[in-house]
Amino acid sequence: MNTGLILQAVCVAVISYLLGSVNFSILLSRRLEKHDIRESGSGNAGSTNMLRTYGKKYAALTMLGDMLKVAVAIGIAVLIFGQALFQENSALIKSFAGFFCVLGHIFPVYFKFKGGKGVATAGGMVLLIDWRIGLILLAIFIITVAITRWVSLGSIIMAVLYPVLTYAFHRSWLLTLIAVLFAVIVIAKHAENIRRIFRGTENKISFSKSGKENQENDEK
Repeated sequence: MNTGLILQAVCVAVISYLLGSVNFSILLSRRLEKHDIRESGSGNAGSTNMLRTYGKKYAALTMLGDMLKVAVAIGIAVLIFGQALFQENSALIKSFAGFFCVLGHIFPVYFKFKGGKGVATAGGMVLLIDWRIGLILLAIFIITVAITRWVSLGSIIMAVLYPVLTYAFHRSWLLTLIAVLFAVIVIAKHAENIRRIFRGTENKISFSKSGKENQENDEK
């Protein structure tokens, strides 16, 4: 690997991380509600806690922002690496930029390294890497949440299946390794959720309720 390529990779990693650190749930809650989302509900800076606390509109805006930032990170990666290299290694470059964007979301430098769990950001990245894998994981997530009403369980199952589907579709050990790293990080961030699932005390979501009602249900 030449020096120029190493510098390009470092630039992409840093920019992607900084973009990922822009946490829309924190910004929206502070701007619109004058309150930090991390001080409400589950304490997580993500779309699920926004849904429980402030309702569907804020949750949708948060999810859109989390997906958009990974798209921007990948777009900048294409500009830095160049079209020729990107055409030869598109999935790898997208995964590389997406990985650091997700790291920024989970450990945001702007918010004392306390962010979300990276599910929406990772989901946006997967759709951009391979829409087939993205749609399969989305369908599994929706079915899981519809049956159990546990968003965390849907997220964990998606994380587990991502490396499996990546290898099945791409037969690349490098891409699969990156997918495994994603899975490990997401599952680790859901460690407490996993414990609550086994105890049967994990919070359930209701899409028919308002944010206030969901928050009250969490507190019971």
